[in-house]
Amino acid sequence: MVSAIVLNWNGKDVTPECVESLLRQSYGLREIIVVDNGSTDGSLELIRREFGARVKIVENARNLGFAGGCNVGIRAAAGEYIALINSDATLDTEWMSELVKGIERTPSMGMAACKIYFAGQEGILENTGQVVTRDGLGRTRGRLEKDVGQYDHRSAVLCPSGCAALYRRKMLDEIDLFDERFFAYADDIDIGIRGRLLGYKCFYIPTAVAYHKLSASFGLLSSFKAYLVERNRLWVLIKCYPLRHLAAAPLHTLVRYGYHFYGIFRHRGPAARFVEKISLWNLLGIMIKVYLSTLWNLPHLLRERRKIWRQSKADAREFELWLKQYGISARDAALNEISY
Repeated sequence: MVSAIVLNWNGKDVTPECVESLLRQSYGLREIIVVDNGSTDGSLELIRREFGARVKIVENARNLGFAGGCNVGIRAAAGEYIALINSDATLDTEWMSELVKGIERTPSMGMAACKIYFAGQEGILENTGQVVTRDGLGRTRGRLEKDVGQYDHRSAVLCPSGCAALYRRKMLDEIDLFDERFFAYADDIDIGIRGRLLGYKCFYIPTAVAYHKLSASFGLLSSFKAYLVERNRLWVLIKCYPLRHLAAAPLHTLVRYGYHFYGIFRHRGPAARFVEKISLWNLLGIMIKVYLSTLWNLPHLLRERRKIWRQSKADAREFELWLKQYGISARDAALNEISY
């Protein structure tokens, strides 16, 4: 069985369409779980009215974020596989079937990534698996590229995007699910790297296709999102990177920040768009908040780090190979035009 989990938070305009696409899946052995994160827009009542007993609803009294909401859904799930789907995503009818076939082909495979397009933009890719910088920042492979068949082959990737992914339940149980302190963003990178450290693989399955209406929850540019993205990449670094990579990371961060400031003055990259819409002072304030929050949470992060590396079946040499194979440079991370 596949347990498909959809988080709903004030998703009246998007969640029903997502659930409809799950109900249309050709794969029959499934359950659909909608986890409501304290919605106030009437979306929960709408879901009950439209779908009834065809979906299982789990209600949270407040918004637990992506990580906390997913964990609630996973604990309520009965499936051997867990499918996570953003409420602002829709799926081709063969999406689930193709991912299950892909993951069952390789017993050591703990995660499966799919081909994700921007919804409403013909043939424009949003995601074909995750890549990372040497200081823990996650980016998505193929973003904003025109699909001309360059990603039409099955290939190993670091980990999937939490937007639309399939996980082996056994792997999730072994790594203690998502870190709920992340709230949202980079939690898929964190759980993906932790799975890789335990010896699980991830492959990209191009025949599984999804469509994403990006950032329906937090908006394309917001101070809160910028804070979570930068804070959580620092948390991934502290928890999951080997010591030698952790020691070298501050230099890579300084280089990346340098490219960000270069991009601000040349009107290139995400930092430039953020400053144009919000302000440079706001951005600097966010950075101060990021590092203060990290200091406050450092005891938790170090405890998690010790646990992760005690259980790890990989070492620094293998991690270095991952960074070479699935990495992105500081320059590309800072200056490539991406949509959050």
